Amino acid sequence: MALRAASFGKKVLVLTVDPAQRLMTSLGLQPGSDQITKVETPSLKGEVYAGIVQSKKIFDDFISKYSGNKSVVDRIFKNRLYQQLSTTLSGSQEFTALEKLLQEYESKNFDLIILDTPPTKHALDFFVAPRRIINLFQDSITKWFAAPELEPTGFISNLIYKGTKTVFKSLEILTGAEFIEELVDFFVAIRSVQKILRERSEKVEKLLANKTTSFVLITSFDSAKLEEANVLQKRFSKMKYQLDAVIINRAYPLWASNVIANPSLQNQEVYQKVLRYYNEFRSYYANRYKLYDDFAAGFERNVKIFRIPDYGQDICGIDDLLELSDRLASAQSERMK
Repeated sequence: MALRAASFGKKVLVLTVDPAQRLMTSLGLQPGSDQITKVETPSLKGEVYAGIVQSKKIFDDFISKYSGNKSVVDRIFKNRLYQQLSTTLSGSQEFTALEKLLQEYESKNFDLIILDTPPTKHALDFFVAPRRIINLFQDSITKWFAAPELEPTGFISNLIYKGTKTVFKSLEILTGAEFIEELVDFFVAIRSVQKILRERSEKVEKLLANKTTSFVLITSFDSAKLEEANVLQKRFSKMKYQLDAVIINRAYPLWASNVIANPSLQNQEVYQKVLRYYNEFRSYYANRYKLYDDFAAGFERNVKIFRIPDYGQDICGIDDLLELSDRLASAQSERMK
C-alpha cells in the first residue's frame, strides 16, 4: 500500500509493531532501532519511510517529556509497576503505537501514514486501548490510591482516609506490604502526567474516528477468520471507524493456473492421475469461492474486498512488494469495473 501511494508521488510513512524478519530486511530496518528510515525505492516518484514502534522507549520519552520533574521521572522509572505497564501490561503496546501514530500525524511530515498492527485474535483490543488508559487514570482512581500518602482535611476526608487505610491493610495481608507500597508509589508519581495521558488518549480516539483515517483488514481464507472479520466490521460501525477495505490473503494459488496445459506427459496413466488430483484441487477452491461470496454479502456496500493469490513462496524485498502492489492495483481495477 505504501509503495502504491509512493508511485503517485506521495511521501509515506510505514509504522510497524513487531515486524517479521523479512519485512525488516525489505524496509532496511534494524532490530531495536527507533529511527525513521528512508526505504530505497529509486523507481518511484514519491518517498517511503519506515520505523519500528519501540513501546518501552515511547513510554519513557512520554513520561520524561510531560512530567517536567526529573526526580518524579526517576521515581516512575524505578517503580516496578511502571516497568510492567510500559512493557508487558495489556494495552501498553497498543497505547504506545497509537501515541506514535498521533505524533507523526501532528508533525505533518507525511502525506500518508500506515500503521501495521500485530496480528491478534482479539483485534479490537488495539482500538479500545485509549479508552482503557483514560479510565485507568481518572482522578477518582488515582486519588483513592494516593490517599494513604495524603493528609485528611476535614471530617468526611478523615472517614475516607481511615476507610482507605483499612482496605489497604487488608490488601497487604493478601499481596504483601511491598506490593502495596509499589502500587501507592506508582499512582502518586503518575499523577504528574495523568492529565496529559488522558488528553493524548482522547486525541487518539478522535483521530481513529476522523474521516481522514481508514482501516484495512487483512484476513485469510478460513471460515473462523472470515467470521472474526464480520464481527470486527460490525464493531467498527458502532465505534464510528471507517473500514475501507478487506484483503483476503492467499485466496487462490497463482502457481496452479497453468499446471495442466496439455497432456504432455508421455505416461497417460500418470497424466490421468495428475489430472484427477488437479480437478479435485480446483473443486476445493470452487467451494472456497462460495465461502467468499457468503462473506462478501455480509459487508457494507462501500467496503471494498480484494483477493490476493498465494505465490507459493515468501514475499521478500522491494521488487516482490512492488509486484504485490501491482497485483493489488489490478484487483482494485477489476472490482471497480
